Amino acid sequence: MRFEDTLGSVAELLGSTGGILGLLAAAVIATLAPLFDRYVLRRKRIYYRVQYNSKIGLSPVDLQDGDGAVKHADEVDQLRPIVELLDRLSLVVIRVRNAGIEDISNDDFRGSPLKFTFGGRIIWNARISEPSIEPHREKLKDALQFDSGKPAPDELGTVRTSLRKRLTALFRNSQAGKPESPQPQWDGVHFRELDLHRREQFKLVVVLREPDDQPAGELTKDYGCFGRLDGGRIVNEKTQRRITWPRITATFGVLLTGVLIATLIANVWRPTAEPAASCAPGTLRIVGSSAFSPIVDSIAAEYRRACPGSTITTQATGSIDGVRMLAAASPDERGSLAALSDGRASGAPAELVTQPVAVILYSVVVNDSAGIDELTLDQLRGIYSGRYQDWNQLRAGPSLPIRIIGRGQESGTRRLFEQAVLAGPEGALSSDSCDVRDRPAPAPTIRCERSSEAQVIEELSATDGAIGYIDLPSARAARANGLPLTAIALDDNYPDLSSISNGYPFWTVEYLYTKGFPEGGSLLESFIDYLRSGSARDELQTAGYTPCVGKDGRLHPLCRD
Repeated sequence: MRFEDTLGSVAELLGSTGGILGLLAAAVIATLAPLFDRYVLRRKRIYYRVQYNSKIGLSPVDLQDGDGAVKHADEVDQLRPIVELLDRLSLVVIRVRNAGIEDISNDDFRGSPLKFTFGGRIIWNARISEPSIEPHREKLKDALQFDSGKPAPDELGTVRTSLRKRLTALFRNSQAGKPESPQPQWDGVHFRELDLHRREQFKLVVVLREPDDQPAGELTKDYGCFGRLDGGRIVNEKTQRRITWPRITATFGVLLTGVLIATLIANVWRPTAEPAASCAPGTLRIVGSSAFSPIVDSIAAEYRRACPGSTITTQATGSIDGVRMLAAASPDERGSLAALSDGRASGAPAELVTQPVAVILYSVVVNDSAGIDELTLDQLRGIYSGRYQDWNQLRAGPSLPIRIIGRGQESGTRRLFEQAVLAGPEGALSSDSCDVRDRPAPAPTIRCERSSEAQVIEELSATDGAIGYIDLPSARAARANGLPLTAIALDDNYPDLSSISNGYPFWTVEYLYTKGFPEGGSLLESFIDYLRSGSARDELQTAGYTPCVGKDGRLHPLCRD
């Protein structure tokens, strides 16, 4: 029995007036519960994420290398206290952001401020990094308070003064053979005052050293976060549960709604595809955009099911090559060939006619190992020009070389990326493997090319430090399938239709090119009409695209010339 039939049976059993009203009330309550939680109970939320937590690695001598054959300089014995100090230092980078729907003020903490501890490690220094609102940097820095078990906490200035004293005393004592003099032991940091605007974020960078009673062994990596936010929550993004009661109640509400509407479904969950115009027999081949070909192939399959006498195939050649193939087609192929292009094809002959199909959004994506989720356009252009060659030039953390995964010259997506985003060329091809420089090109950064979006996704997923670009639906599908890819924001604009008005540059209109206007009654004319039908619109929207032709037959504003 199909799922919708089961729902229908349950609806029939509960089909009395009282039962239906009860189900309706339960469905409404369950569906609205997450909204009540989000906008009433816990409308204020602070998310934090530990982005880096590891050894600094500044020691000039590896005390644990076990190499008895190599003797270090005699001075090592004299410098051993300093070497041991550097060998036990670690760095923690924590991103803090206001993920709620309201601004957060210091009064919201009600005497329980946001606090971080580090498993007994001793704080040596700290700073505020990359605040999204730069004028707030000093206020955040002044709010830092350091806990050492004394009744009153210390401020950042005291910590930094102590750091200078520690290092000076350590150097002098190491020369004289004296033990290190006692110093304050700060093991936690909290914010005396914390006001965050909606979507505001910053990073807290802390330098730590293992406590004196742990002179050897593995470095500590424990950390803790404390505090109480009135009317909200403080959440660790890395350990956030996927299954929560609001999601459970929302799912339950959806199921109850399905029970209520099951009686309206006529034995099928989805209506059979119906062409907007009458079927037409024949053969049609659609070439061009590798990004858009999969969805057109799916729409063509629906058309073929409704019109068994037709044959429609797609071939992902790339936008530029597809339009060239159409322009070079013989008169006999005029009605049996069409081309998909990401944006208007430059230099296309006047005889080629465009049919706008959908708005297509693209995204710059990175392998999760890069450790970022946003870039400015200037930073992105710096990556492709070679100004930035390692991710640690753009974020705190370990070194990781940047690898650029590009598209070939036949790609309309690459043409759009160079024109609308980079305002210049991608750069020279220096690698076939995407991992090492195996081509004689004077490129500052390793850059390879792949001929289709599917190949780009595969390479991005498999290459640490990789960056590239694909269409947004493909990026979302890859993430949903568990691939380690992140779609990043550009100049604080995430790839979304609403971001276009704010200046998001990476989008275009997908066009279907024909050689002249299709003949009346031809398969080409019938399929173009079907692309404007409700069935095709549903397919496009489900896949993440915005149809150019709406229900009223009018063009979407972004699809108008």
